[in-house]
Amino acid sequence: MAASYNAGPYILGVNWIAAGVAVLIVLLRLIAKRRVRNVAWDDAVMIFALMLGLASSVLITISIYHGYGKHVQDIDPSDRLFAMKIYTIFQCVSILSTGTGRVAFVLYLLPIFRQQYITRHLLWFLFALQLITNYVSPVTVLAQCKDVNVLWDPTVQTQCWNEKVSIAYSYVQCSINTATDLYLATFPVYTFWNLNLKRRTKAILIILLSLGLVAMIASIMRALYLPSLSNLGDRTAATNRLTIWALLECYIVITTASIPCIRSLVMDSVRHIISSSRAGSARDADSKRTKQSTWGDYAPSWNYPPGGEDLEGRRHILSDVELVRVDYGRASKLMEVSVAAEAIPKWI
Repeated sequence: MAASYNAGPYILGVNWIAAGVAVLIVLLRLIAKRRVRNVAWDDAVMIFALMLGLASSVLITISIYHGYGKHVQDIDPSDRLFAMKIYTIFQCVSILSTGTGRVAFVLYLLPIFRQQYITRHLLWFLFALQLITNYVSPVTVLAQCKDVNVLWDPTVQTQCWNEKVSIAYSYVQCSINTATDLYLATFPVYTFWNLNLKRRTKAILIILLSLGLVAMIASIMRALYLPSLSNLGDRTAATNRLTIWALLECYIVITTASIPCIRSLVMDSVRHIISSSRAGSARDADSKRTKQSTWGDYAPSWNYPPGGEDLEGRRHILSDVELVRVDYGRASKLMEVSVAAEAIPKWI
C-alpha cells in the first residue's frame, strides 16, 4: 500500500531553517547597530516583525501536528477543523509579519535619504502603502463571511463574499509588495553608483541594499499559488506550496532587510582576524610607512564638511568604506574610512 501524502515534514524543515537564519541575522543587526550607537525605531519594528514571523512558525507547526499537509480524507475530523482554524490564524499573522518587515526597511532608509526630497516622500508613501495593504488583508480574510467558522468548517451554512473578491485583493496585495521590493532594491543603484568610491565597494553596497529582489521573487511565487485558496474541499493539502512561499517571503524580507546593517560588524571581524595573524614587528613597520604615505585618487572623509545628524544616519551603511592608499606611486594597502554624507548626490 502506497504511503499517504504528507507535506508537513517538508514545510517544517523549510519553516524552521528560514526562521533560524532570520533570528541570527537580526541578532547580528542589533549587535552591529549597538556598537555604533545607532539602534533606532527601525530595529524595534524589525524585532516586532520577527516576533510575528516566529508566531507564524509556531502556528503552522501546531497546524501540521494536527494534520495540515495531508489530504482531508487522511485527517481525523476533529483534527481537521482545528488544523484549519490554526492555519487561518497563521495566514493573518504571516501577512502582518511580511508587511511589518518591509515597513522596518523603509524606516531604516528614511534617515539615510532625509535630505533627498523626492526619495524621502516616496519612502513615506511606501510606508503608508505597506501598512494599509498588509494590515487590511487579515481583515478581508476574517470578514469575508458572516460566520467566520466557515473558514475552517465548510459544513457551516452562511453568506460569504464572492471568493473572487478575496482572491483579487490578494493579487493586489502581492502586486504592491512586489512593486515595493523592486523599487527598494533598484533605487540604491542610482544613489551609490555616483559616489567617489572604488567599483568593488560600490558593488558591495548596491548588492547589500538590493537583496530585496529575492523577497520580490518570493512574493511573485506566493501570488502564483493564490488560486489554491479556493479549493475548500482539500485545503489542507492544496495550499501547501502557498504556505511554503508565504513563510519564505516572511523570513526573506526580514533577513534581506537586516543584512545591510551588519556590514560594519563583518568588516571589523575580518580586520581583527587579519590583524591578529600578523607579527607585531610587521604591524610596527607598516605603521611607520603609513605616516610617510600620501593619499591617492580618493579624498579622505575628513576633507568633507561635517554632515551633522545626516552623517550619523548614513554611517551605519557607508561606514568603513575601503579606499586605496598610494605609497610612492603604488597601491600598498587598503585603508578603512567613513564616507561623509555630502558624497551622496543631492538630486536623489
